[in-house]
Amino acid sequence: MDDIGRSRRRFALAVRESAATVARGARLVWNPDLPLAGELDRLSGLRLEWPKHAAALLGTRSASGARAHVTRVRGAFTHEALEPSARVDPERRRELLSSLQVLVARDGGLLDSTPSARALVLEELERAERHRRNEQAALEAISELRTLKRRLYPYQREGVERFLFAGRLLLADDMGLGKTTQAIAACHALFGSGRVTRGLVIAPSSLKPQWLREWQETTSVPAAVVEGTPQERARQYREFRSGFLILNYEQLLRDAERVQAIRADIVVLDEAQRIKNYATKSAIYVKALQPEYRLVLTGTPMENRLEELASILDWIDDVALSPKWRLVPWYTRWEGDGGKGKAGARNLDTLRLRLAPCLVRRLRRDVLGQLPSRTDTRVPVDLTPQQAVEHDELSAPIAGLVQRGKRRPLRQAEFLKLMQLLTQQRIIANGLGQLRFEEIWPAYSKARPDPSLLEGLFAPKLLELRRLLTDLVIDQGRKVVVFSQWRRMLRLAEWSVRDVLGDGDVRAVFFTGAEKQSQRTRNIVDFHDDPRVRVMFLSDAGGVGLNLQKAASACINLELPWNPAVLEQRIGRIYRLGQKRPIDVYNLVSEGSIEARIASLVGAKQALFSGLFDGTCDEIRFDAAASFLTRVERMVDPGVLPEAPVSAAGPPVEDGDGDSAAVEVQARLDDAALADELPVAPASLVRSDADEDTSRAADAVASDVTPAVASDVSPATNDPVAAAFDLVRVERTADGGVRIEAPPEAAGSLVALFQGMARLLASAVKTP
Repeated sequence: MDDIGRSRRRFALAVRESAATVARGARLVWNPDLPLAGELDRLSGLRLEWPKHAAALLGTRSASGARAHVTRVRGAFTHEALEPSARVDPERRRELLSSLQVLVARDGGLLDSTPSARALVLEELERAERHRRNEQAALEAISELRTLKRRLYPYQREGVERFLFAGRLLLADDMGLGKTTQAIAACHALFGSGRVTRGLVIAPSSLKPQWLREWQETTSVPAAVVEGTPQERARQYREFRSGFLILNYEQLLRDAERVQAIRADIVVLDEAQRIKNYATKSAIYVKALQPEYRLVLTGTPMENRLEELASILDWIDDVALSPKWRLVPWYTRWEGDGGKGKAGARNLDTLRLRLAPCLVRRLRRDVLGQLPSRTDTRVPVDLTPQQAVEHDELSAPIAGLVQRGKRRPLRQAEFLKLMQLLTQQRIIANGLGQLRFEEIWPAYSKARPDPSLLEGLFAPKLLELRRLLTDLVIDQGRKVVVFSQWRRMLRLAEWSVRDVLGDGDVRAVFFTGAEKQSQRTRNIVDFHDDPRVRVMFLSDAGGVGLNLQKAASACINLELPWNPAVLEQRIGRIYRLGQKRPIDVYNLVSEGSIEARIASLVGAKQALFSGLFDGTCDEIRFDAAASFLTRVERMVDPGVLPEAPVSAAGPPVEDGDGDSAAVEVQARLDDAALADELPVAPASLVRSDADEDTSRAADAVASDVTPAVASDVSPATNDPVAAAFDLVRVERTADGGVRIEAPPEAAGSLVALFQGMARLLASAVKTP
């Protein structure tokens, strides 16, 4: 014993050996039986079994320097349970967990512990350390937001700051509140402050172009879309050093090893419902990524089952909903069948409380005062393979006509053929269901929409419309106008959402020109006054003149017009004086189609058919500086394609409503049917399902069609007044009266003429 006392090393060794013997009775244990209600903190189940003789021995000085750790741990427990202050004070919590880690270490630890307690200490310490790192980095990162290209709204800045402090977040804001903008701003802040060097954005394939556009409009941080062959993608990954890559889920599956090798500092996951199922490859491969920063975006974090939410949260905070086995029994309301039938949900206050640290969700109604007056959103939709094949088959003949037009002016028949082909491509972009409407409608109109029937239409836009209307109409309770050029597309659209609206006890009405005047009037009144009427489907008959601003606050365009003026006319039905709410505009665009290229022209505020015609009655000549053919060439990119054989006349292709493709000839008009304006047009060009009001309600036909074009279709119309009279219809009514009708564009000219004549006559009468 004297030898031990004279040697500090031997004394420390003896203390340690004694501690190992005595401390068998001192153990750290964890009770996983967590509380059913209230906040969830796993440390609340931590217990310390601390015999007095073990406490005395462990309190002595030892060579290992464990005394401070023991003292800190002893002070944190009262009656064996961890004190609340030691759990809620972030710094004290971190220091306590650090001390426990030393004391329960597998090799040389002075305190015995159960495997579950030891694992808990290590996991919670890692979380505490991450929280500390994020707090230290957040303030510096937030300061970088001042260099963004666009201004954040207060709620958006709050969302960004929440993520920067948390480091991992599920952002589940309502549709239209700018989740993408918030994600880009967060990436900008972290990159600018040097906290991240490389990042990934994983999104559905159709959203990648939109992400890049939004990125370039929001930040100057470098970003690129991953695309190309496997070899090209491999080179892109290999050469990636700094910035962000935007890839889709399928590329993650195919290129998993190379994506892992990037070792991204941050991963943004868009449309995160793709990982709502634990067993899917998307979920498995996403969760294999382990970046420091993780941001998940979805407007629908839970669609059907709580397990979906738990699967998404696994990657953000895998303990927020612990224990998982309680999810269904505790949060499900049971009724009937001996209490075994699911009848709803319960204990949602507890669920919201436990999700609060890792989930941010703001509803539109909560931030109305911060929203801009108008928000335009491009909604990209992928073509199905069947659509793509039929769409691309038309590119060669279109390219041939474009090349022919570059060598000489196109004849009228050739020009009409070009219009027909372009129109058919647009219809295919809407869906093969519209293209083959006559074949499928009799059977579809009598059936209830279901996934198999919707897929059989090869019209992904209809599935996207269901999602939009579910969110806007059912969840947000708003009224929405839905536009299409074609009535047949509107009929398919109404059918595709009939069950969604019916299940929500709401309904839709039409305003297309096919309805009687009395029915249209009734539909407008119902849309304004009946709270159950929340959707109005409109052709461009409703694009002019209707005032719907007091009813609707959202507009969905199933396709984009060629002409931005027509697009603005549509939106102008709800975005006008008297609108007291911010409005949302959603433009559905089929990516990889002519429609996507039209979108770029419309976005640049270029009217495709403005001021293009100047020629004789049998030819159409194009201005070289802003030629129609040049713009078509930009859309189809004919390249070095040989001239495709084109029939001089050929049977014109009817569109889905029987509308002639000559509709497209109208300058500055997208959707007005020119067939009604062409008295000499072939019979095959006359519409069998004519939407008369559509052709009459478009803007400025007479002002946009040059005299040369007018002379093609009606004799002696060089005079604009004569051209206006050509558009007037005079009909005898059933009671023997006469009805005179003039479209708005002609009416304006005629009113001005009559007013001028009245002034002249009045002046002449007064003249002595």
